Amino acid sequence: MNIKNNKGITFITLIISIILLIILAGTSVYIGLDISETAKLENVKTNLISLQSKCKIIAEKNAIEDEELYGTKQESGDYIGWYLLSKADLIEMGFNNLDDKDNYYVDYENDDVAYGKGITYDNVTYHKLSEIKGVD
Repeated sequence: MNIKNNKGITFITLIISIILLIILAGTSVYIGLDISETAKLENVKTNLISLQSKCKIIAEKNAIEDEELYGTKQESGDYIGWYLLSKADLIEMGFNNLDDKDNYYVDYENDDVAYGKGITYDNVTYHKLSEIKGVD
């Protein structure tokens, strides 16, 4: 047996293999982060759609039966005229899983809801459901 003919893996082949593995790993991480970001956006979007549906029913009842609206009407800040929902409001409306520290707002007149903390997707932060619905 001639040892000189048994070259094995060359240094160049090893470097190329390592570079390909790094590219594959980087692509996998990027795709995983994108999926995670999309999932967070969809979760917030789903919560806001549910909240919007409930608030629409409340607004309709208010118009017919003069039933009280949930929340505290804002007189200043970014959400003037909107209603800030407290934890008690959220629980009474059936949203035990929503944290009031994130601040949820309702605009009963324009049928819109907002997530005060906001959700960042593609380096843009969205707050209102009307903004989030346009994001694909």
